[in-house]
Order: sequence, then structure tokens, then C-alpha cells
Amino acid sequence: MSVKVILVDDHKLFLNGLESILKNELGIDVIGTATNGLELLELMESLDPKIILTDIRMPVMDGIAIAKLFQKKYPRISIIALSMYDQEDDVVEMLDAGAKGYLIKNAEKEELLEAIHAVSRGMHYFSPKFKGIHEKWTALERQNKDLKLTRRERQILTLLSEGKTSQQMAQELNLSRFTVDTHRKNIHKKLGIKSNLILAKEANRYLGNG
Repeated sequence: MSVKVILVDDHKLFLNGLESILKNELGIDVIGTATNGLELLELMESLDPKIILTDIRMPVMDGIAIAKLFQKKYPRISIIALSMYDQEDDVVEMLDAGAKGYLIKNAEKEELLEAIHAVSRGMHYFSPKFKGIHEKWTALERQNKDLKLTRRERQILTLLSEGKTSQQMAQELNLSRFTVDTHRKNIHKKLGIKSNLILAKEANRYLGNG
């Protein structure tokens, strides 16, 4: 059975070229194209894809917003990012949003096909240059689960390890001081540490940095 794919990119020339590359491939069926997330949602009313292959930065609704929405509304559909951006922050944002793969737009056709088929089988696929990022992210997610820390609490703990005050954390994370202090209290409770001084001293150990 062919893997049903929808392509999403705001550059029509690239979108058409990608469709042309994939449309004659055995085992892959491009069932639709869209230039942003809203167009994609319209297609979802009548189409049932297995994979969404999407750019990250697009007007109206970008790839990160698409991945977050699909993780909640269509969890059985996998998202693969295909972007010209190769910064670690972009990869991590897509991972956090629920993406199962990440490729650079200059990837070879063979790698693109490998990614689609791997993700369709329930696996993750990241270009070789991103495998280290994926492995680190996976390890941190596992550690978060073991410690029962939320991602926000881990951010707070990381800033605490850097010697930041609650006010500095609030400014950096665009949160209220009250919210930061609430997260700190939750961290204390989860880790069984009552002293702010001890928590600051031990933060790197809990983060796996020492």
C-alpha cells in the first residue's frame, strides 16, 4: 500500500518540483499540496494522509504550528520538516512540537525517500548532521520523564544552574515572577529539596551536566 503524503511549502516552484519528484515513486502517493497550514487544514476535511512533509517558516500558519496542532488533533499522522534552516533551535522546536523527521531542502532524493518510508513505519528520521541533536533531545526527554519535570520546569532548572534570579528568569522566559516562583516550588517538591541554595548547587547534576 502506498504512503499517502501531503506537501506543504509557501514557495510554489519548490512545491511543484517536490511533487514532480515524488509523484512517480512507487510506494508513495502525493494526495495534495498546500502553501500554508490553513490550506492544509482545508485539505484534511477530505483527505487522509499518512505523512505531512512541511516547510517550517511560512506565512499564515507555519510548520511548527502545524506539528503542534496535528500532535493533538491528528496524532496518527506523522510530520516531517523539510527546511532550508539547519540551526539546532529549529530542529528542537520541531521535535518539541511532535515532528518525527527533519531534512534540509538540499537533501538527495534517496534520503528524502528513506525518511518518508522510515517515518511511515513508525520510526524517526533525521539527516546525519541532526542525529546528535535528536539523540540529545531524546535523552533529555527520557530524563525529564524519570524526574517528572515538565519542559518549563527544566528550563527554570537550567537557568537556576546558570545563577539566574527569579526576576531574571521571568524576563528571559517572558513569564511573571509569580509563575517562575511557582515552578521553582514544584521543582523543590519533585526533587525533594527544600533549600534554594542546595537546589542551585545541585542543578547541574540533575540536568546531567556534572
